[in-house]
Amino acid sequence: MIVYMQERFPLPLVGLMAVCFGVVNLGLFADTPSWGALALFALAYLAVLLRYRVTDEWKDFAHDSSVYPDRPLQRGAVTVRTLVLLGITALVVELVSVLALGGGPGLLAYLPFLAVSALTAVEFFARDLLARHFTASFLLHELAYLPLFGWAAFVLGAPADGQTAAGILAVCLLFVVAEIVRKFSPRFDTDGVLVRDTYPAVWGRSRAIVVIVLSLLAAAALALVAGTTAVALGVAVAFAVAIAVSRRSDRAVMALGGVSVPALALAMLV
Repeated sequence: MIVYMQERFPLPLVGLMAVCFGVVNLGLFADTPSWGALALFALAYLAVLLRYRVTDEWKDFAHDSSVYPDRPLQRGAVTVRTLVLLGITALVVELVSVLALGGGPGLLAYLPFLAVSALTAVEFFARDLLARHFTASFLLHELAYLPLFGWAAFVLGAPADGQTAAGILAVCLLFVVAEIVRKFSPRFDTDGVLVRDTYPAVWGRSRAIVVIVLSLLAAAALALVAGTTAVALGVAVAFAVAIAVSRRSDRAVMALGGVSVPALALAMLV
């Protein structure tokens, strides 16, 4: 389990991401942010990401066995039974956190996300079609997070208006930045052949960088509409320029893109 978590779910990085999105929720949707709510949101998001990690192991098993035979599940370092128990534990923690944040009404508001996330685990019953259309698959999976952030707005008492809608879209776009940065570095199979399962490998580096930059700027602009100060927009512009200047280095793009998420999260809390 330790080996698996180190290789497939590094807690320091994923935990930081979960905290960041908890901070964004409080900055955009809460009148008076609290440490207790932040802790529960971070725990809920960490559990969601762990549940997704486990279902992805099942969903992508054939692909990973073919091109990444040295991953923990493929080489037998962790068993299917252990991963199932891990996924069930994550789901329990997720639901307990949801109940603690919003009670019964909050749990009902969470059901749409649970339903959509279950559909992502089976690729919306269109696995072969989505496998041929990488961008469509990417959009579907990212849009699946809209109900999650809509739930966050609901339990924090945000009004059902245009500002809240802008905030929900802002959080989703910031998540897009984190997702593309996570899968920006090229991956190779055991024969050294580039695997077309990362964004630069499919879209090309330039287009992937453009999507990162535009998503970052759009997230900040929408956050401004949602009621944050211009600080968030200034932070986004600064990182967008830095990424554009450093675009020839994968390491620089990943580092700047990764740091931009917590930086923008904090700026949205202002």
